[in-house]
Parts: sequence; C-alpha cells; structure tokens
Amino acid sequence: MSYLLETDKLTKIYGKQKAVNEVNVHLEKGAIYGFIGRNGAGKTTFLKMICGMAKPTSGDITLFGKKNNDRASEMKKIGVLIEDPGIFPGMTAYDNLKLKCKAAGINKEGYIEGILKTIGLEKVGKKKAGCFSLGMKQRLGIGLALVGDPELLLLDEPINGLDPQGIRDVREMLTSLVKERNMTIIISSHILSELSELCTDFSIINHGKQLENLSREELMAKCRSYYAIRTNDINRTAAVIEDKLGTKQYKVIHGDEIRLFDFLDNVEKVSKTITDNGLILTKFISEGESLEEFYL
Repeated sequence: MSYLLETDKLTKIYGKQKAVNEVNVHLEKGAIYGFIGRNGAGKTTFLKMICGMAKPTSGDITLFGKKNNDRASEMKKIGVLIEDPGIFPGMTAYDNLKLKCKAAGINKEGYIEGILKTIGLEKVGKKKAGCFSLGMKQRLGIGLALVGDPELLLLDEPINGLDPQGIRDVREMLTSLVKERNMTIIISSHILSELSELCTDFSIINHGKQLENLSREELMAKCRSYYAIRTNDINRTAAVIEDKLGTKQYKVIHGDEIRLFDFLDNVEKVSKTITDNGLILTKFISEGESLEEFYL
C-alpha cells in the first residue's frame, strides 16, 4: 500500500532522554490522524521531525514517496501549526494572512478572502488579532497554515484551552477541509475524548514510546460494553466467574466491583450462576468503558 506519510522507528534523543522512541506511523491520504499523549509525551517533537523543524536521531521518514533528505522538495506540501502560530497582534486577520502570502509568493485575487471564509473569520473586519479570543487565534493560526494549499496539515494541540463551542467549531472546520480539499491531517492532543468524533485513526504515545495504533472502529471496540457486578464477596465472585462460567474476560475495579466483558448476550446465565453459588447480587447493570478510562 502507498502511504502519504510513513515513519520507521523514528527516534529523537536529547542528551540521555528519548523524546521520541522508535515511532512507526502509516498515514493514508484523506485520514485525520490523532496523535494522543500527555504533555511532554513526545507529540510535538514528532511533528517537528516530520516538517523539518527537528532532525531525527535515527529512523526513517517517507513523505509523498520521498525518503529522508529527498523529501525536502515535498515540504511545500505541508501546512504547520506548532506551538505559537506566529500571529502579529497589531495586525488584522487579513493582514496577517497577506504577510504570509507575500512570503510564499502568492498573489491571487480573492485568495485571502477564501481562507478567511474557510476559517470563519470573514466578518472580523479591522479588529486586531491581539483582541481575538483564544478560539479566533487558533482559527487564524490554522488559516496561516493553509496558505499555499498544503496536502498535509500538522496541528499541535489546536483545541487546547478552547471552550466547548470553540472545540466544535475547529472540529467542523477540519472535517470540511478533508471533505472539500481532500486534505490529510495529523492533530496532536492530550484530550482523547475531544478527538474521538473527529479522527479516523489514533496513535497513543507516552514517554516517547508508541503504545498503540488503532482505527476509530478499533478504539470504539476497545471501549466495549460490560456488566458491572457487585456482590457480598467480590473475590469469591471472581472465582465463580472463572470456574463456573469459564472466562477470564473480566477485571476487578477498586476492589469491590467486577467488570465482566463476556456473556453480554446471556444475562440470565451470568446472574443465575452467581446466585446459585450462594452469592448475593447488590449491583448488576450493563455499562461501557469510557474513552478516558481506556486511555488512562
């Protein structure tokens, strides 16, 4: 399969610390890739290596079919919003974009207006960017990254600090970019729940090490349903589940509750087996593991 971006054991070492430790990514065109990890996990360093802001210690990067140093000619196809978006606070959104267009050698009629409409800032007029809300600044930062019509967009924590409405607006904007421009996006965040409705694929990273790669469908399957069970003797209940039901698809939570992931279509068998072995049920309901619980 041909990938738009592929990394092979990509590693970055600062001193004795492995900021990124042998991370493998295979990104198809049109995907929205969620790079998830707590602050300091290595997300920003990974993005910087992809766009050339940091040099890998080891490993390979293949971008648009070009590997490592040969990918320099493909960098113009990348739009980047990493850390500070580089907004001039004393200038309007239009003038900030105009300056970026001049630097990129772009002088098309209506080009800036088109970007302003895309990011939802077409009506801000002469308002200075320094007076923008955090959400408006994030929109403008994404707009600056869109100058040059990139095929791949790298966004580092673009929803951090936004209110629910701001998060929803950014999510809708990014979804429309993929649909209307066939763009591919990597978006880093420490908030899995906010990306669950946006991303098609996920990678979870911690202390520079990639813990898991999975699609949205696989993520939803991981956050699967279960029976939440409490009895008068939780340890003996666990033994009954293993011995009588013949399954180890359960875990004990907080020492007083069992989550059973098996027999979800046979509630009668589970409850009868427990009570027939002299246990008293004090809780027996169907629930589901949250995204946050899975991530933690």
